[in-house]
Amino acid sequence: MKILYDHTVFQFQRYGGISRYFYELITRLSTKEDVDISLFQGFNINEYALSENRQNFDSYWGYKWEYKKPAAKYMALIFAMPNKIIFNNYMRSSDVNIYHPTYYRTDLDKYNRSAIVLTVHDMIHELYPDQFIDSRFVIKAKKKSINTADQIICVSENTKKDLMSIYDVPENKIKVIYHGNSLLKSDEYLKCDDLKKVYSITKPFLLYVGERKRRYKNFSMLLETYTTMLSDRFDLVCFGGGDFDHNELNTIKNIKCSGKVIHLSGSDHLLSSLYKNAFCFIYPSLYEGFGIPLLEAMGLGCPVIASNTSSIPEVADKAALFFDPYSKDSLINAIDLLESNRSEREKLVNLGFQQEKKFSWDKTAHETFKVYRSAYDLKH
Repeated sequence: MKILYDHTVFQFQRYGGISRYFYELITRLSTKEDVDISLFQGFNINEYALSENRQNFDSYWGYKWEYKKPAAKYMALIFAMPNKIIFNNYMRSSDVNIYHPTYYRTDLDKYNRSAIVLTVHDMIHELYPDQFIDSRFVIKAKKKSINTADQIICVSENTKKDLMSIYDVPENKIKVIYHGNSLLKSDEYLKCDDLKKVYSITKPFLLYVGERKRRYKNFSMLLETYTTMLSDRFDLVCFGGGDFDHNELNTIKNIKCSGKVIHLSGSDHLLSSLYKNAFCFIYPSLYEGFGIPLLEAMGLGCPVIASNTSSIPEVADKAALFFDPYSKDSLINAIDLLESNRSEREKLVNLGFQQEKKFSWDKTAHETFKVYRSAYDLKH
């Protein structure tokens, strides 16, 4: 089977869940004997080094642009037209059975001589349109892509439910395929004392991972809860998501928590070490299409406290303490329980190990290939 992936997400996403998903999927499928992968990565800023696997591809075209601020946020616009022109030529010269675009496109119907498989990751732009400057464009492209696709993959049952509700997509057109965990387990992690020494952590720490700026991520609720009720007992470590902005720094300074709220970024090794040594991982988001950090935390033995919304209970199941993301008291109660009850903590860690094993990128690739075969059969 000949499968084509395009540049769409790679031209604007340096790191992130969607491009990580395609990296894991493409690298696995490219090693199958009955699969020929064509990847048009185009002009891009992506850091997942798919080009290093080009020996396993039937064809590859891509040029990684050096990432530099502040021009980086305009790269997608700069790359859009040349990528579109070159991709059109690339597509015309490719005889592919399956085309799996890496993000939503308004022109997807131009390429439907191949069977089209689309992955829908969430309904965030539809549910929180005011939090994205590009919501109108993304929704337009998503709607066009959904209508054009022969088969649709959703990353959770919750996303499937939202997709059917918002876009009236028939259930037989959708297959739910979960994500996996990309953090490799190792015998070598930074010890807690070393973390504290190097990164000026002075107390047991709560861990938050990822994007903070979007309101649906609900980080402001966590920060406010921490600064008013928890700062005497814990430090708060935030990994990734960019440096603290002016408003965050002012909040931290004004409530006299400077030095207690710490931002870190860096390698997967550092992130893994944080999971291994944190008092707990807190996931306060109001909405997630899936939630890969849940798998990361569970797989590394970090107790999870998570909001009881969207796909989060589906992914974590019994391996998390759930709280109402609109209630500070609910979050405090979960933390207090974890702090006061050692057996509950050990139980949660063991359940996390078991739950994380249910998910894998190998399973994702295997089930996705079955969707490709189904889409090909429907097309022919």
